[in-house]
Amino acid sequence: MVVTGAVNYKNVDVLVNIYNQIPDPKVVIAVGACASTGGIFHSCYNVIGGVDQVIPVDIYVPGCCPRPEAILDGIMAALPILEDKKKKNIKGKEVKLKRNEAPVPGDSLGTPR
Repeated sequence: MVVTGAVNYKNVDVLVNIYNQIPDPKVVIAVGACASTGGIFHSCYNVIGGVDQVIPVDIYVPGCCPRPEAILDGIMAALPILEDKKKKNIKGKEVKLKRNEAPVPGDSLGTPR
């Protein structure tokens, strides 16, 4: 799975649903600063920060916006991880997000503003 943008409260349920539907072994790539940390939108009221606060991430591709070569390097780095998970038969954990477990609006520490 390749995540390329900031994650907000409105699309957390959709992201978790898509992640849970991916067959095992699962590999997640966060492309760019927005997907990794929230980027320039990190202080917005509706952005939860990085995608790793919702689903587990295997590869982070830096940049705002990331160069095409960096994205290809991230995909190439994900291939050995995928092969390793396939050989070891590692199953991705199912993410269950209850309504009361959703990230709290605020900063990265979860404290409301």
